[in-house]
Amino acid sequence: MSTAHFKITNSTHVPVCYAVYEEPKANNNPSKHGVLTPGETKEWNSGSLLVGNYQVWALVVGDAKDHTEYTCVDGSNPIFPGEDVMKVYFEDGLPNWLGTLDKANMEAFSADDLKATLGEDMTTSICPTFYWNGMSTHTVKITGGPQIVQETETGLYRIGKPGEEIEATELLCYRAS
Repeated sequence: MSTAHFKITNSTHVPVCYAVYEEPKANNNPSKHGVLTPGETKEWNSGSLLVGNYQVWALVVGDAKDHTEYTCVDGSNPIFPGEDVMKVYFEDGLPNWLGTLDKANMEAFSADDLKATLGEDMTTSICPTFYWNGMSTHTVKITGGPQIVQETETGLYRIGKPGEEIEATELLCYRAS
């Protein structure tokens, strides 16, 4: 008999903070929280989480650090720190997990570009509540968010703007299985 698992997979191109809440969310202490880099999966077995109803929160973080101040909060949503804070996380934190960001390109973003790339819809998501019985495997996937490309001429990375071939899509956190 295989061990049951509760998994979260980051299928985005950017780091994502997560918070796993057992429902009803009575306080601001998630059962599990942390950060996943692109392509990373975190999983727990049935001995690590109780049987029950769960909700998973996701928040893009360009510096690959666990910002629990945004996901461990009372209320029904993660705190969105604003486009300017998100921009700083990418500008200062991209070398933590990928490489150097083309800051001049980022400075050229208009306020509308920032909202359409690093705005709340593009960087936060909540997986609807689901029941985990501890005996089967459930996978929560996180997809979408800002898209990053490396410029071949400079070796610098940049975030795709609206209307480009690479552009942000709404961040989605959902139960895949």
